[in-house]
Amino acid sequence: MKIRGLLIVVVLALVIVYAVYFTKTGDKSNIRGMVDQYAEAKADLTKVNLATLEKIIVEQNAAEGRVPGDIQELQRIRPMPPSTQDAWGREIRYERLSDSSFRLTSAGADGQFGTGDDIVKEN
Repeated sequence: MKIRGLLIVVVLALVIVYAVYFTKTGDKSNIRGMVDQYAEAKADLTKVNLATLEKIIVEQNAAEGRVPGDIQELQRIRPMPPSTQDAWGREIRYERLSDSSFRLTSAGADGQFGTGDDIVKEN
């Protein structure tokens, strides 16, 4: 009986600590803020990936007088190519616009090209 009473006291204490913790420090707005920060960090990482790819393509343009026809051509030329994926694990879209210009596009968090959250780098 004494063990059961002790167990009930411990469980009640845990419930009280849990309730106090989440009413004081862990409300949903705090969690939402953390989710927003995580999404922002993913967008920032994707921008870094795009900038790295852009730099390599610009270097390739300077060396050969033209930008690559596609990402696969760049990967064949470079022994250690940079990541061609965004922070969400999806392929970055490369579009050659002319011999000296190109566009890199991430579909963003929603995974759909042509929406407001796309991340675009054009040169």
